[in-house]
Amino acid sequence: MSINSVSEQTCALTKIDLNLLAIFCLIYSMGSISKVADMLDISASAVSQSLKKLRELMGDNLFVRSGNMLLPTVYADELYDNILPVLDNLSNLLPLSTFVKKKRLTLYTESFISPLVIPELTQKIITTHSDISLLHRTADLNEHKITELLNMRQADVVFSTFAVENSHITCQKLADMKLVVIVSQQNQHYGDTVTEALFKDANLIGYNTKNEKIIYHRSIVDKKFRSSERCLLTTSFSSLLLIVSKTNCLGIIPEKVFATYAEMYQLRKLETPFPLPQFSLFCSSRKETNKMVQWLLTSL
Repeated sequence: MSINSVSEQTCALTKIDLNLLAIFCLIYSMGSISKVADMLDISASAVSQSLKKLRELMGDNLFVRSGNMLLPTVYADELYDNILPVLDNLSNLLPLSTFVKKKRLTLYTESFISPLVIPELTQKIITTHSDISLLHRTADLNEHKITELLNMRQADVVFSTFAVENSHITCQKLADMKLVVIVSQQNQHYGDTVTEALFKDANLIGYNTKNEKIIYHRSIVDKKFRSSERCLLTTSFSSLLLIVSKTNCLGIIPEKVFATYAEMYQLRKLETPFPLPQFSLFCSSRKETNKMVQWLLTSL
């Protein structure tokens, strides 16, 4: 065995707890000590003590508080950019990082996206006799929330209307979503088309969401073609379909959802002489889970 010289820099590393650098990167990504503590299942005081040690070691405050967020200093920005690639490479070399096939995938969607993807994904699991199970949760989503869910390992896959740009996240467009106006098959007030005049005064059920894209396009439609507020907003997509099926109200949903649930809820589609907005459906996941996600997406 040959004996190689050891650099002073390597010796100096023995004085540093590399765990502190990992915690630093997590605090940088999440901007919160409590979120890091929840992710690692340790106390917030333990995370704070680690940050205190690293501040003393680096001779820099590293973060300053702004409301509920910790904002990085200029030095912290530079440290993060240099440290993160090193930690990623190191983690790939360690035995503890050997890929272990996940037995359960956690999926997040907004309510109105759930019927677009969850039935097909469930069928994929069943027909392939896979030992993987799915845990599905719904939430109001935006780019920041999606990045947080994935980086904090709270989600493996997120389906949304947002194209997420992040160096650790893979995001791909799955499809364009065309919206249609729906009505109960028993509703005799409308023919095959809802005119602008009828749509203007119709009892319209709306999907209540914090999705900025949906809110923006809904405001444009309402401003141009509506004379009154929607008679009901609901966060439950199944409730929206049920209410339309039992009343004379109109609803606006993705065309694929209509194709799936028209018979179940006794719904029919109305043509519109005016355009309805379109959305795109995106799938976001961490890069290390990409192969499994690609296998899952073959059913969509």
